[in-house]
Amino acid sequence: MAEAQTCPDCGAGQTLDSQVQSPNALRGGKWRRYAAWVSGVAIGLVLIMPVWMRIWRWSVLPDDAAVIGVCYDSAWHAQAGITTKNYEVCLTRAGARILELDPDEHDAEQVLDKVDAILLTGGGDVDPDLYGGSPESAQLVDRERDDFEIALINKALRRDMPILGICRGIQILNVAHGGTVQNLRDDPQADEHHGVGPSSFEGHLVTIEPDSQVASIVGAGDHQMNSFHGQAVDFVADGLRVTATADDGIVEALERPDKTFVLTTQWHPEIPPADMEFFERLVSEAKQYRQRRPDVARR
Repeated sequence: MAEAQTCPDCGAGQTLDSQVQSPNALRGGKWRRYAAWVSGVAIGLVLIMPVWMRIWRWSVLPDDAAVIGVCYDSAWHAQAGITTKNYEVCLTRAGARILELDPDEHDAEQVLDKVDAILLTGGGDVDPDLYGGSPESAQLVDRERDDFEIALINKALRRDMPILGICRGIQILNVAHGGTVQNLRDDPQADEHHGVGPSSFEGHLVTIEPDSQVASIVGAGDHQMNSFHGQAVDFVADGLRVTATADDGIVEALERPDKTFVLTTQWHPEIPPADMEFFERLVSEAKQYRQRRPDVARR
């Protein structure tokens, strides 16, 4: 048997054969280095994205841009910016400056003095205790946010301040008026039709009523809208008008017809490809509100 050749430059006991790596080993090492590089870049982008977004938001807007107050979800995905960036991009593209509202600020009047309109965003379930629902079925409840947004809604309505609500926004508006919410997750068919899943982006058919705020934005009639919700409006409170329904009768839009602009949708116009008309309309209404209320001191 032939003896293995000794490598003069290798350590004791090593041979030339032990120093030769197979092509598969070389390729494996290359791909591991590439994967590590890609992971590092991705982590870096995630870390710098919030900073970049803030710089972009403030650098592209004029000093007199409309100020939109936004109260974001408190869940981990919102804290990480996963579910908030679409709102920020849409509002900034529409020409609005964003003021993030903190539920710890208990004086809603002082909060509203700083903004020209409010955006009610998506998030966890409204606390069932607020409308007599079943607490066992609720998910990601944030009672502090509920109470804060209800106070904002009531005081904004007295000022006739523009309000746009999305997903959870339609539900909290209804609860603030005395309405109720139903849990679609209790009904497998409704949950499959409306809940988060493979078909959520495609969504389902929604019929929009004529002579409504939402019809003035996207047009009356049938539209295909996305669907990402496990709850929905049940009993509609007095003073609110249903202006859109799903093909199974679920309420998809509510408005307050006696106010200048109060519009809430169950679907998400901020999800790409975004329906920018909703945010452009909110900014336009906010500018008009500012003209009607020049006495409001902003801090």
